[in-house]
Amino acid sequence: MDGRSNTSAIGIDVGGTEIKGGLVTSDGHVVEKQSMPTEVAGGVDHVIGRMEILVEGLRRSATSASLEVEAVSLGMPGTLSRRRGVVIAPPNLPGWRDIPIVARLSSSTGLRVVLDNDANNAALGEYLCGAGRGVRDMVMLTLGTGIGGGIIVDGKLWHGSGENAGELGHMIVDAEGRVCKCGQTGCLEAYASASSTAARASELVASGEASSLKAIVDGGGTIDCRDVVEAAKAGDVVASRVWDATCRYLAVGCINIRHILEPERIVLAGGMSAAGEFLRRPVVEAMAVLTSGMLGEPPDVLIAELGNDAGFVGSALSVFQGGA
Repeated sequence: MDGRSNTSAIGIDVGGTEIKGGLVTSDGHVVEKQSMPTEVAGGVDHVIGRMEILVEGLRRSATSASLEVEAVSLGMPGTLSRRRGVVIAPPNLPGWRDIPIVARLSSSTGLRVVLDNDANNAALGEYLCGAGRGVRDMVMLTLGTGIGGGIIVDGKLWHGSGENAGELGHMIVDAEGRVCKCGQTGCLEAYASASSTAARASELVASGEASSLKAIVDGGGTIDCRDVVEAAKAGDVVASRVWDATCRYLAVGCINIRHILEPERIVLAGGMSAAGEFLRRPVVEAMAVLTSGMLGEPPDVLIAELGNDAGFVGSALSVFQGGA
């Protein structure tokens, strides 16, 4: 074991397309990671069965490595109750409503099972092992199909009175603006997620604005956020305008976070963070223009470091955080 802890936990990160899992020691060492398709069309029982297969495989790995498994920790999307161990309404798991996932998985595996929001777990992973190291207060924005988030206050995850704090994508940045999938008007998610970035570019192309992105549509394809990023990097005027707006709205979100929580660091994660400095730099520049200079130094804004591992790493490590 090379002096490493012999105590571990199994972290599971459940997404709409993939379930990722890892065996992680209490000091943050990833012993093994595995993944498999979620296969949501199979229904609730089928997806839980997929989780059980993943847990069993990682449990065998723990036995081979002479590791004790303290618990299984689940990261699930959408609203949930940690105290009751119930998944309430995950947006990308159709048919899941009020599912007592903790009781079901605990019964089938014989292990203690804990539950939290997937973005919270990813934030904890980055805080402990990634871009959040060295600070006490951090906020992470997960930028993908939607926008999620996680809040670390004084070294602990902040869950709020209703257990669902951190839904940062649903702060309102334009009260008269676009309708969000959540039903509100003007959410950050409706302007700065990967899907909304692609949608706004598609709308401009459909309206007849000249853009290299039109070739994708003409070829029978659908514009996605990566297409917008690559076209903007190449100097496409429409793509650049859309990307600049995305980054500006993200800056507004970061400024709001700064004023409410005053974290030392804001971490940008999720699929969009693959754009790296092409994302981070314009967000920081827009923050400098839009925020008041009378309020002290703004927080650092960094790109996440753990990539797709953040969810299961944070999930596993939450077991050792004393209720974090």
